[in-house]
Amino acid sequence: MRNPDQMVKREILKAFLKAKIGEELSLSRLSRETGIPKDVVEDVLSSVKDLVDFEDGKVRIGEDDRIQIAVLCLNLGADISYVARYLDWREFERFTASILEAYGYIVYRGFRFKSMGRRWEIDILALKKPTVLCLNCKHHLRQNWSILRKAAREELSRAEAFKQALKRLKLDPKPSKGWWILPVLVTLFKPRSRIYEGIPIVQITELRNFLEELALYKSFFKTLNL
Repeated sequence: MRNPDQMVKREILKAFLKAKIGEELSLSRLSRETGIPKDVVEDVLSSVKDLVDFEDGKVRIGEDDRIQIAVLCLNLGADISYVARYLDWREFERFTASILEAYGYIVYRGFRFKSMGRRWEIDILALKKPTVLCLNCKHHLRQNWSILRKAAREELSRAEAFKQALKRLKLDPKPSKGWWILPVLVTLFKPRSRIYEGIPIVQITELRNFLEELALYKSFFKTLNL
C-alpha cells in the first residue's frame, strides 16, 4: 500500500468535516470534491480505518470520530479557522464530557451559578472525589498565546467564583473539606505551552493522559483547596 502524502491526506480528511454526522460518503464523491484519484482516496481511508467506518466503497463518520479527524487535520497543517468552521462547539464539549465520564467523573455541562455579584457559566464541571475540574472548552481559538493567557486567567476567576458559591450549590457529589478545585483549558489545537500561571492547557487528544497523570502533577498546578 502506498503511503499517502500528508497534504493529500489532509484534504481528504477536511472533506469529512463537511459531512453531517452519520452521512455516507462514497469514494466517487470524495474523489470529485477533492480532485484526488479514487485509488489514492482509498489508500487514505485505509490509513485512518480506526477513525472511519469504511465498507463497500462508502464511508460513514461517527460523532466522536469527527473530533479525532479535526485534530488530525490540524496536525497535518490545516488552518484552525477552517476546521473550527465545520466543527460544532457542542460536539467538542460533548466529546470532552464523554472522556471525563469514562474516567469516572460526574459531569455537569453548561453549569450556571451566581457568585460575587454576577452570573457565571462553566462549560464543563467534573466531580470525582476529591477533585473538581472547571473546564473551559476552546475549540475556536486561534494559536494566539495572548488570547489563551487571558482565557486561562478568566478560568481561574470562574473557579474562584465557584468556590465562593459552593455552599449554596446543589451538586451530587457535594464537594467538601479535603476536596480541591482545578481550572483547566481544553483546546482543539496544540498549545505553545501546557501550563500558564499554574493553569493547565490541554489539547483534547491529550486529555486522557492528563486525567491519568493528574495526581502526579498536581503540585505544578494552581489548585483551590476546600
